Amino acid sequence: MFEFESRQMESADGEQRLELVLSGDLSIVSVARLKELLLDCFSTNKHVVMDMGKVTSIDFSVMQLLCATNKYAQKTAKCFVLKHQCTEAFIDEAQSLGFLREQACNDAEDPLHCLWIPENLNS
Repeated sequence: MFEFESRQMESADGEQRLELVLSGDLSIVSVARLKELLLDCFSTNKHVVMDMGKVTSIDFSVMQLLCATNKYAQKTAKCFVLKHQCTEAFIDEAQSLGFLREQACNDAEDPLHCLWIPENLNS
């Protein structure tokens, strides 16, 4: 199971953003709760940052949810950013499941903001 903390932040340019700091295991057991949390966040925020630095494990279902969330944000003129996803748990799972890629998939709204291109990963 995972836990989260949310906090409102302001960027250097004055833009409001919601930051979600996740911790624990992210798996099929928690994916429905995580989806609900993300939908709630986007219903009241244009910019959501998800900090993955304290996530201890992640599975395929959550990787799919992150991808769908990124596409949803782009289609609705919102912004979704993953932060600190360069953890061993995240990179190992993304690589073993084939998520890491050289270019965005064909149905990406904005190929430059694909979560799975290595140069887009945030430490």
